[in-house]
Amino acid sequence: MAPSGPLARRLRRLTLGSGPLKRGVDTAECVSRLLVLLVVLLSVPVALAVGTAVRSDLDARARAQAEERTRVTAVATADAVAPREAPPRLRVPVPARWTSPAGEPVTGAVPASPATRAGDTLTLWTTAEGRRTDEPMTSAEVRRSTLVLVGVGWGGTLSAVVLLHAALCRLLERRRDRYWTRGWARVEPTWSRRVP
Repeated sequence: MAPSGPLARRLRRLTLGSGPLKRGVDTAECVSRLLVLLVVLLSVPVALAVGTAVRSDLDARARAQAEERTRVTAVATADAVAPREAPPRLRVPVPARWTSPAGEPVTGAVPASPATRAGDTLTLWTTAEGRRTDEPMTSAEVRRSTLVLVGVGWGGTLSAVVLLHAALCRLLERRRDRYWTRGWARVEPTWSRRVP
């Protein structure tokens, strides 16, 4: 005898009913749908929390880079060597000299346009020791990196959950077909008999 009462009715309604045609695979598919819905609903606040943490970490890294790195002016010591039809946006290494933040002279290769000539000034970022380094992250780069990292993580998680649900549904559908085939094999011989 099936349990009755308001709680039992709600539970049956949640699992899409009950009866002789309701199988365990139907309940499993319904539970899978509910889990997908739960993951989708919970993923938004989780993604926002992760985004806040990532942004805070990247902001701290950008501040540290801005404190550690110094913008200096270098002087090219030779002409740039580039292919004849090089596009103007191409950057080629050019020998240059500059002064470190500590006042020491430094020489090295600096990326510059193909039109750079000896004596031209170039702007670059250096470490405290005067080694060439990348420009510190800007606030726009922090925002963009945060959006990309969180977006890829969130989208990847949702895609994985949906793909797992689809794979489970496919397996359950095969099982459901086997149930129906076995059930039809039991019923079909008596149903297709001709009545004399």
